[in-house]
Amino acid sequence: MFLVAGAAVAALVWLTTPHGRETQTAGELVAKLLAFACLCAAIAFFPWVSQRLYWLVYIPFVFFTGYLVPRISWFYFGDAARAQGDNFYTHLYMFFYPAIVLTVAAAYRIGGGSPGRCLKIMATGVVILFSGFLDLMWFAANPVGIPEVIDAPHINVFTGGPISYGATILFALAHVPIVVVVNLLPLDRWITRLLGAGELTPVR
Repeated sequence: MFLVAGAAVAALVWLTTPHGRETQTAGELVAKLLAFACLCAAIAFFPWVSQRLYWLVYIPFVFFTGYLVPRISWFYFGDAARAQGDNFYTHLYMFFYPAIVLTVAAAYRIGGGSPGRCLKIMATGVVILFSGFLDLMWFAANPVGIPEVIDAPHINVFTGGPISYGATILFALAHVPIVVVVNLLPLDRWITRLLGAGELTPVR
C-alpha cells in the first residue's frame, strides 16, 4: 500500500508541479514529502526479508544507468546554455539523492535489517542533506571562492533568508545532535508495540 501510494504521489508531483529549485506552494512541498515518506515506509516494512532477494537491489542500478545518470550528464555535456537548469536541480536533488538513500535502505532491509533501523538510515540521509553540509562542501570541493553568504532555500525557510558562511557552519553542526537522537530512538521497540509485528523486526 505504501509503495503504490508513494509511486502515485510521486507521479502526480512529476506531472503536475514545476520542475524547479523553488517550491511554489505549501501543497507542493507536502506532496513531495508525502511521496518520499510513503516510499520510506514501503522499504522499512518490506515483508520478504531474505538474503536470497539480493537481486532486487539491481533494479535501482538499471534506473540509475538507464535514465538518471544519462539525463544528469546531459545537463553538463549537452545543455551548454543551461536552458534547463531547473530540470537539472530536479533530477539531481529530487531524484538522484533520494534514490541513493532509498537504495541503501532497501539493501539493508532485504539483507535482514529491521524496519526501525531502515527508518533511521533514511532519516539520517535526509537530515544530512538538509543540514547545510552539502552547501558548505560545494564551495570546499569545487574551484570557487568562499562566499560571504549562502542562499539555500532549505536553510532560508528556517533562518528567514541567506546567512553567512560561518553561520551556515553553525547551522550544519546544529544537526549533529539531531542525527544522534534519531539513531538512538528505540524505533523497532515502538514498531513492535504498535503493530505487534515481531516478525518484521529481525535480530540483525
